Amino acid sequence: MYDLNDIQSFVMVMETENLTESARRLSVSKSTLSRRVSHLESVLGQPLLLRHSNKMQANDAGKAFYPFARKLLETARQSRKVLEHLQDSVSGEIDVTVYSSFARSWFPGEMLTFAEQHPEVSFQLHTASVLDQNCQSDVMIWLGAVSDFGMKAELAGYLSCGLYASERFQRRLGIPDNVAALEHQPWVNLHRLYHTDGELKLSHPQKGSQIVKLPGSRILSDQIGMQMEAIVSGHGIGILPDYMVHRRERHHPGDLIRVLPRWTLPRLPLYLIYPYGQLPRRIQAFLQHMRQASAAIVLAKPGREPLTIAEATD
Repeated sequence: MYDLNDIQSFVMVMETENLTESARRLSVSKSTLSRRVSHLESVLGQPLLLRHSNKMQANDAGKAFYPFARKLLETARQSRKVLEHLQDSVSGEIDVTVYSSFARSWFPGEMLTFAEQHPEVSFQLHTASVLDQNCQSDVMIWLGAVSDFGMKAELAGYLSCGLYASERFQRRLGIPDNVAALEHQPWVNLHRLYHTDGELKLSHPQKGSQIVKLPGSRILSDQIGMQMEAIVSGHGIGILPDYMVHRRERHHPGDLIRVLPRWTLPRLPLYLIYPYGQLPRRIQAFLQHMRQASAAIVLAKPGREPLTIAEATD
C-alpha cells in the first residue's frame, strides 16, 4: 500500500529536481523528505531517483512511475473533494435514538418536518427508556439526568410536569385541595417520569416543599401515552408533561384538570447528545432544527425566565 506522503514527496522531487526546494515547499526537513522517497522505493522494490549531492534526477523507473504517481495524487484530491461536499451537504442517513416517551408525541412530527425540508436525508430511528452509554447513534434526544460517557450532552431546556386528573374523576371523587389528601387518592403510576422510589417532591412558592408517598404499580410502561389514557379514563391522579396536556387540550378541551396547580414538580432536563468534534452538515442541521423544536415543549431554558405553557407551545 502506497503512503500518499511518500508519493507526494516523490512527485515534488521530480518536479523540482532539488531536495532543498522540495523540502521547503512541503514544509518538512530534508531528512524527512529523503526518508519518504527511500520508503517508496522500498515498497516498489527498486530505486526511482539518482542522487547527486543536493540534486535528484529520475532514472528510467522513476520516469515510468511518475505519471501514475500524479494520477494517484489527483485521485486522492478528488476523493477528498467529494467527501468535503458530503460533509457540507444536508444529505445521507441520520441515526437517532429518542427517549421513548417522545416517540409517539412530539418527536415524529419534528422528524417528518425536517425530512420534508431536506429530501436527501433519511432516518434510522430507535427508542429507549434507559440511557445506553454504548449507543452509537449520531444524535440522542434524552429526558432526565445524564452522566459523562464520552459524548457531548447539550442542555436544550427543562420539561415541566404536573399532577392531572380527568373530568370523569372529578365528578366521581372530586379534586383534592391539599397535598396531604393526595396520598389517599387513586394514583395512575404506569410511567415513572420521576425515579422517586415511591416519593414525590412538590414545591410551592409560599409553602415550601412537601413529600408525597406514591403507591407502586403492577403495570409499568415506557410509553407516556398509556399514562395519559389511564388518567383520561378516570382511573386516578397522575403525572403528565404539561406540553402533552396542552396539545391534547386543543382537540379535547376539558378532558384533563390540573391538580393543585400552585404546587410544582421538579423540572426534567432535556438533552441533545452527540459526538464531540466536527459534525457532518446533516447532523449540524438536524441539531439546529431540534434546538428550535425543543422550544415548543420546554418551559424554561438556561439563562432565561420560565415561560408560560401558552408561550412555549404557541
